[in-house]
Amino acid sequence: MALEDFLGGTSEVRIIDFLADNMDQSYNQTDISENTGLSRTTVNQKIPELIRNNIVVIDSQVGKFKTFKLADNDLVKLLISASLAHSFSQADNPMSDEQLWEQIKKQIGESFRMEEQIREASDNVIQMPIDGSIILTKEAAEKISKILDKKLKRKYSHG
Repeated sequence: MALEDFLGGTSEVRIIDFLADNMDQSYNQTDISENTGLSRTTVNQKIPELIRNNIVVIDSQVGKFKTFKLADNDLVKLLISASLAHSFSQADNPMSDEQLWEQIKKQIGESFRMEEQIREASDNVIQMPIDGSIILTKEAAEKISKILDKKLKRKYSHG
């Protein structure tokens, strides 16, 4: 299990997960980029933030060439512990993922179902890593439009 499994796949989380899975080594920014699927520009932006927050440290430096690893401190230990605790809690849950999602859907209600329909309808979505904006194919946009139209008609036709 990884932090990404319950915190989402932000760039920072993906970097932390990669370094946590490989704590016995340090990596340069190109290695981190290639192994996380993040652009080199994104890694170059996020590493200083992670250093500032005492999560990543520079392990070695030869000229301009630097390698990075997770810091050895209580904060990083808590992050790793949280990942392990989440993994154990998921393993102890007797429900399947499908059963768990059904239970959550019932608890959250209509708004969650609509969001799920939109996600399913938008198979052809590209999310831009730079600013988070999305690009839809014409087909995906039409499907989402139909879902929203139905939702609005149901909401306003009752009264």
